[in-house]
Amino acid sequence: MNYLNTYRRYAYDIDRINYEAKNNPKELIELTERLFENDLRFIADRLNEARENRHIVLLSGPSGSGKTTCVKKLADELKKHKIDVIQISMDDFYLGIDHVKILPDGKPDFEAVDALDIPLIKKTMSDLITYGECVLPKYDFTRSMRSELTRRIKTEKNSAIIIEGIHALNPVFSDGVSVDNVVKIYISVKQGIKDDEEYVLTNREVRFIRRLVRDYSYRKVSPEYMLSMWERVVNGEKKYIRPYRYTSDFTINSLHIYEPCIMKKTARELLGSISADNPDIEFVEHLKNSLVRFEEISPDLIPENSLIREFIGGGSYMY
Repeated sequence: MNYLNTYRRYAYDIDRINYEAKNNPKELIELTERLFENDLRFIADRLNEARENRHIVLLSGPSGSGKTTCVKKLADELKKHKIDVIQISMDDFYLGIDHVKILPDGKPDFEAVDALDIPLIKKTMSDLITYGECVLPKYDFTRSMRSELTRRIKTEKNSAIIIEGIHALNPVFSDGVSVDNVVKIYISVKQGIKDDEEYVLTNREVRFIRRLVRDYSYRKVSPEYMLSMWERVVNGEKKYIRPYRYTSDFTINSLHIYEPCIMKKTARELLGSISADNPDIEFVEHLKNSLVRFEEISPDLIPENSLIREFIGGGSYMY
């Protein structure tokens, strides 16, 4: 394990969180945000120390980790060093629905690494490092196929090209690329929230709540559908993401310890809309009973550039 592959651990006892949420909510949020930004600033400082190289930054993490906002906030920190930043999503390298494997339940396996155009991704990385430019594809999610549109990008000598995706740490993409030019980052919710020794919410449940709130509000995904697909998402993470998490150079804990206090109202309303005869109703009731234990905090206190805005909306970044 790289010696920098550690992550910030927070005090995660529910009583301490509720005390601060009730008595010092603004300070609790400001401190959490500042610590998270410090972690990103640390990575940007390390990249700046080797700014003579053109860097490929590979950023991966499971669903609901906040990858998209992390990329944007890291880009902000790099720009403070006057480092040119290019952001690339691996989603644009999907081959399309006609080229993916079909799972036993008849649904396409978009979680599989083979759903991506692996040779094109490797060529893109090689072209960027060698020539400083490339032509990027564009994926059309409305048609589940690659668009006819492309995007040509050209980088500076000290550029940081951030490539984000769930498979970004898979060695199939970085094998053969000089380690001097590649930096790997893994982001996830690395802690749950406890009451003594018992979990009130596990780290995976925190991510589920993020997805539940975001996908209903901004992707028109019903709570029932979100619940039905979650097991498939988790299984994909175990197979395609978790095996490579320890190969990263940096690990970021995206837990914002105040977030259940922000999301409890909306999340409980969405969970309450799920039918009592749903096969996962026990899990639903567990989440409802857990969330009710948190002190409520107004979303108005959260900064516009917070990672939590990726899930509740009202942020300054475009998604």
